[in-house]
Amino acid sequence: MAVSKTVKLDQFCKSILDVDRNIRSVAILDSKGRLLHSITHRGVAQPNLEKWNDIHYMECMFDISLGAKFDDLYGPIRYHYSDKDEDFVMFSFPHRRNVIIVTSTKRISPITLSTKIAYTINDFKKLD
Repeated sequence: MAVSKTVKLDQFCKSILDVDRNIRSVAILDSKGRLLHSITHRGVAQPNLEKWNDIHYMECMFDISLGAKFDDLYGPIRYHYSDKDEDFVMFSFPHRRNVIIVTSTKRISPITLSTKIAYTINDFKKLD
């Protein structure tokens, strides 16, 4: 069962990674901010995610959970966008009890990219 879940998570991450060539990495976190699965784009200089992993993942989980308190007032959060440095942005997408973290370059509109990723996530949910 664990192998099939890992394969499914890998396929899910790859489908998001294939959305746009500007995407650098995809990570899936559980509700406590622990990494379940991640994948990076080959041949692209990757920011040092090691230094951000625990603290930054927890920050993303906090942003999503804090926003959930206002779901009744403003509607559910579809994604969270963070501008991290000169050429690095990060998106967080709530997905069931997990959060999907997508890192990307700034060479694409955040709204365009987040829309493409959201459609991919929704399409994958239909297959589930």
